[in-house]
Amino acid sequence: MTVDAAIEAFLEFYAQDVVCRPAPGWIEGDGVCHGHDGFRRLAAVWTESIDDGALEVHEVRDLRDRVLVLAEFTGRSRDSGQPRSQRFGAVNSRLRSDGRVGEVRFFLTWQEARDAVGLVH
Repeated sequence: MTVDAAIEAFLEFYAQDVVCRPAPGWIEGDGVCHGHDGFRRLAAVWTESIDDGALEVHEVRDLRDRVLVLAEFTGRSRDSGQPRSQRFGAVNSRLRSDGRVGEVRFFLTWQEARDAVGLVH
């Protein structure tokens, strides 16, 4: 699935006013994005420099009050044509009564995401 299609599919699970907290250094500015447009802006940081981008979800864990997602962006660098990939983790919280996520915090490694929810791997 392309990154853009995957992001749009993911947004079905997120509240319209979701608070997105990217990993340090992922984006410039205050580091917090709001709503579906903010979520898209985070994804665009990856897709702006990649051709043939794809998103693969490797693991989803329901932790009652949080949901851990371990995934990976892949593609080819627009500059060099070389393969690129970036694993990342997302901890989804503030789950709402309609099942949608109210807050998501991103991590640039799977281990950081696991640590954030107290999982030992």
